[in-house]
Amino acid sequence: MRKLLFALVLAAPVLAQTPPTNPWTSSIGAGLAVTSGNTDTKNINLSFTTKYDPKTRYLFKAEALYLRGDAEGVKQVDKATADARGEYNLSPRTFAFGEVSYLRDPFKAIDYFIAPVAGAGYRVIKSDARNLTVDGAVGVQTESNALLGRSSSGAVKGGENFDWALSPTSKITQKLTGIWKTNDFGDALYHFDAGLTTTVATRLELKVAYNYDYKSKPPLPTIEKGDSALFAAVLFKF
Repeated sequence: MRKLLFALVLAAPVLAQTPPTNPWTSSIGAGLAVTSGNTDTKNINLSFTTKYDPKTRYLFKAEALYLRGDAEGVKQVDKATADARGEYNLSPRTFAFGEVSYLRDPFKAIDYFIAPVAGAGYRVIKSDARNLTVDGAVGVQTESNALLGRSSSGAVKGGENFDWALSPTSKITQKLTGIWKTNDFGDALYHFDAGLTTTVATRLELKVAYNYDYKSKPPLPTIEKGDSALFAAVLFKF
């Protein structure tokens, strides 16, 4: 008993100096651009990200983004995207995951698009500075629009993610995904995004990002298949 008490007394200062690490990291961001003169424009973006990483085999992350743009009082962009994903490491390089994706884009006549899927992935590159993963999944998708109504089918999804820490304060991220309907593989939704984030203060980051979405079969031939957005935002980390 005396030896146990003596060991606890010696360990107490060490334990006091190493508080538990919070497994949650999150950020909220916003950006606003207003121009006037020959053309009056206003563009806003709102974003949210969160990540739960207890440094075990399990990892959870989610993100959401809203983009809106007006020119001369006419709405040009009105898009909302979100996804949530849980991963479980099977080995240092392989993992299984479940994911739910969401899209709302009235300019593509998409009232909502929801695709819950499950699959597996492989870490092609895994290091402190660079990471490259590829994955594939199957599930279902549901799409609704005012022109064709609601439809559902099976879904197949493929994806690729890359990040590169250029320095302790700057990071490049890139993501590419595709979701195909199993009842019509010609009807697919593709997404690409890339961004550069740099730290400007202890809890503040500046992000410049580019997004591109492509719908191979829009409800009407007059609807553009692809649209892109380039924007900047200030992120607050907590």
